Amino acid sequence: MKRTQRTTWRWAERDYGFRFLSGSGKRLAEYYQAKRGNEFYHVPASQRKIGKDRIDELAPLVLAPTSPAIVANPWDQYAQDDPQLIVSREGKHCFNWAGCPDQAEIEQRETDGINRAGEFVFEYAGRRPHAPISLETIQKIHTEMFGDIYPWAGQWRSVVVSKAGITWDVPFHDMWIAMKNFETNTLNQTPFLSEDDGEVLDFIARVLGEYIAIHPFREGNGRSAFLLSEIILLQNGLLPFDRHQRDRDQARYYAACEAARTRFDYKPLSDLFRVWQEEAQENFLDQEGDHA
Repeated sequence: MKRTQRTTWRWAERDYGFRFLSGSGKRLAEYYQAKRGNEFYHVPASQRKIGKDRIDELAPLVLAPTSPAIVANPWDQYAQDDPQLIVSREGKHCFNWAGCPDQAEIEQRETDGINRAGEFVFEYAGRRPHAPISLETIQKIHTEMFGDIYPWAGQWRSVVVSKAGITWDVPFHDMWIAMKNFETNTLNQTPFLSEDDGEVLDFIARVLGEYIAIHPFREGNGRSAFLLSEIILLQNGLLPFDRHQRDRDQARYYAACEAARTRFDYKPLSDLFRVWQEEAQENFLDQEGDHA
């Protein structure tokens, strides 16, 4: 791999950002890339995330940098075996394959992953006969989104998460059981096909509302929920919702999700989706008219 002075997302494989070994004997130490190009942090042997044999294989592939700056480990709870528990000391970033706390690089990788997931969703929705949505479908979407970033991509959440003043605990009976119930009670109605657009949007409101209420993943629940809804929309010949619509109507969207989570009331989401779908169709017709 080409050596650079910036954080390289994957050095030789998914290896939590391992970069080089230094010293010998009892002084042998391993160092991981920190935020800046020539900054590294020390990882004790007891906290390494890959085995010593694999480290010994990877280490000769890259030279130790000249006069590296050794900085404090930027990750909190680094000694934990569960990578979902490890976050940057500022609390802004989840631990990732590169050990990278750089916001710009993480956002770029997430954008690339969401685009890959979108391609998968488009292909999935186009299958004939129409394919049902299963838990494996959801995990595949999430893995496409984050598989090149986070070691827990596609894995059900094992930690408490909070956002916008709302806290989602881990279900006491296990996240897998919660998702299995979601599959049995709701996803088993897919492929949901109807000539009535309102019925489709009502069903999507229920799917998305229940999904957000569970919050099955460490990150990316809102984005994966929209990709999930996109499958149902496309299978029914409807248009995907626009990310800008959600950003514009964020307060209304959050309130609708809360109505679904706390009262099992899916009508606010359904009403909002009707607005978004009508706008999407109007914009589509306008664009078609411009190209006529």
